[in-house]
Amino acid sequence: MKYILISLSAILIAVSISTLIVLFINKKHKMKGWMKGVIIPLSSLLLTFLFVLSYFAFNYPASKNAKSYLKGDEEINLNINKHWYYFDNKNNDDTAIIFYSGAKVDPAAYSPLCNNIAHMGVDVYLMKMPLYFPLLNMNAADKVASLNKHHNLYLMGHSLGGTTAALYLSKTKYTSYKGIIFLASYPNKKLNDSYKCLSIYGNNDLVLNKKAYNKNISNFPTNYKEVIIEGGNHSNFGDYGFQRHDGTPSISKEEQINITKQEIMDFIK
Repeated sequence: MKYILISLSAILIAVSISTLIVLFINKKHKMKGWMKGVIIPLSSLLLTFLFVLSYFAFNYPASKNAKSYLKGDEEINLNINKHWYYFDNKNNDDTAIIFYSGAKVDPAAYSPLCNNIAHMGVDVYLMKMPLYFPLLNMNAADKVASLNKHHNLYLMGHSLGGTTAALYLSKTKYTSYKGIIFLASYPNKKLNDSYKCLSIYGNNDLVLNKKAYNKNISNFPTNYKEVIIEGGNHSNFGDYGFQRHDGTPSISKEEQINITKQEIMDFIK
């Protein structure tokens, strides 16, 4: 909802500014009616485009350390294509997690968590998103589900990625999904109670809107499990630096990832 409001605000600001520009020009140079009708929408479109461009120009890149986890070894293969980073455990093809990254975060930033989960026996598809914005490709998971490779699929998403994954899960036609994992996130549409559900967030998270989270608790499946990481924050589910407006963690990034991966494995297994 926050990102929809941002978009609407950008459009309203653009229209308002363009209208003021036209009124100012008209005051100096009396324009004909048809000129106003052309200049206002054109300038509104241009300004809206500039607002959107400036918004997406800023993102959170994966750290050098995060990128070091983009590799295979004796236990896992790493397959990379235009759709995903696939952490493939060599001894398991039964269960997999499809991961949606947070808004404006390079998905490679979550490779430490995904690599660790794969080493514990569960495949992970870390999805690539256009402009690092999951809402622009909400149905990305279809590409994995349509492979019919895994009998048990779980969706997982961080922040906006979790809300996007939940929207997808609420309408998907595929029946191989068993549940969903929210990292500092929540569903804004009611999910079927047949799904397993895990919600994890840090008590020092100042990015997650707790008021909205509590308001949407009824949208979780009935038997969801909530885990609050003491000392954890919003940014440290990935490795992309400190996110604006986040709280200061009292545990390390590695500790938060270790707690998260263990909770996920206990939930799935």
